[in-house]
Amino acid sequence: MASPAASRPRSRRSPGHRRGGALVAVVGVIAASMAFSPATTAARAAVAAGSGPSWRIVRGAVLAPNNVLNGLAVVSQRLAWAAGAQGFSSDGKVPGRPVIERWNGSRWSAARLPSTWTGGLGPIAASSATNAWALGQESSGLKDHLLHWNGHAWQTSRYPGLQGTISGNLGLTAAPGGRAWLITTTGAGSAQIFGHTATGWHQQRYTCPAGNCNLYQVVARTGSDAWAVGNYDTAGTGGPLALHWTGRAWRVTRVPLVEHGYLTGVFALSATSAWAVGAVFPSGPMLLYRWNGTAWRQVRVPAALTPPSLGELTGITGDARGHLWIYDFGPQTASRAQYLHYSGGKWALVQGGVVAGQTQVTVRAVATVPDTSAAWSVGLGFVPVANARARIERYG
Repeated sequence: MASPAASRPRSRRSPGHRRGGALVAVVGVIAASMAFSPATTAARAAVAAGSGPSWRIVRGAVLAPNNVLNGLAVVSQRLAWAAGAQGFSSDGKVPGRPVIERWNGSRWSAARLPSTWTGGLGPIAASSATNAWALGQESSGLKDHLLHWNGHAWQTSRYPGLQGTISGNLGLTAAPGGRAWLITTTGAGSAQIFGHTATGWHQQRYTCPAGNCNLYQVVARTGSDAWAVGNYDTAGTGGPLALHWTGRAWRVTRVPLVEHGYLTGVFALSATSAWAVGAVFPSGPMLLYRWNGTAWRQVRVPAALTPPSLGELTGITGDARGHLWIYDFGPQTASRAQYLHYSGGKWALVQGGVVAGQTQVTVRAVATVPDTSAAWSVGLGFVPVANARARIERYG
């Protein structure tokens, strides 16, 4: 694997410039000549010093080198899932194979998969102890794989999208009650949304406000309250996009326009409170928005929230008390993970744990533990020489 940064479906796209990419394909270079306009209203806010509980390293399952964890789903204090890839070579000649780890309340262990392929897994989502989904892709980018957990075993499920197309920005979410959604972007046209009900997976239509629509993340709070975020593009321009699932259809919600802006992460606390994070293409200012139940408004960006490395997409999540985590931002060069924590109306920059000899630490996913203030994170770091190692951290 040439670039663990591309071990999941992540690519930054300019409005008007679509980039396909297999789950384990190398992220290409985005043309530096693309013009962009800075977000003039996104002011910088001071970041409070972190205090209280800390992030600590937790040992994961023994995996074949090299390895990475891309997705995370937390059901309870005694059940969590992490998905990724293992056994790929640092020179990219060996693409590796998928892996899922399970937390049972005391340790992480590798789960048994119904099949394997040359490639890996990206997002994973769970609505209960008996219902979870994992989405992956072959290294060729020509076939997607969907796995389902039924409470006893992981099973192969039919992928609802069109196989044989180069897909990127795969996303997956699950809501209490069993509903689920996945998003995928093919080589042409707008991103697709598929919803799962008792009758199976079905494509759900939405109105793209202009040109083409790209989607980077989909998140469900309930079966009748879900969000999908990204950007729309037309004739070389465009702006942030937020789609809201109301129980019957996906509706476009107006996001204050920042030219060439795009949203990469969203978190819904309630029907009247949600947050979204994004940036301006290419490598421009970061963006932060808040939903009040009727409209999105742009809010001030914490000073430490800076554009991530090429190929990474900043995410946001939180807990039932309204405490937030922003992750996967800034250049991934340090030996510690960095998180932005929102509590008591203030943002604090919080550092992760240290693994001896590990650098270029990247956080790929963060999820909170229901009914607690605890959280998990997964990602990767590098050890000499450029070998990727999966990381798991726990907060609180």
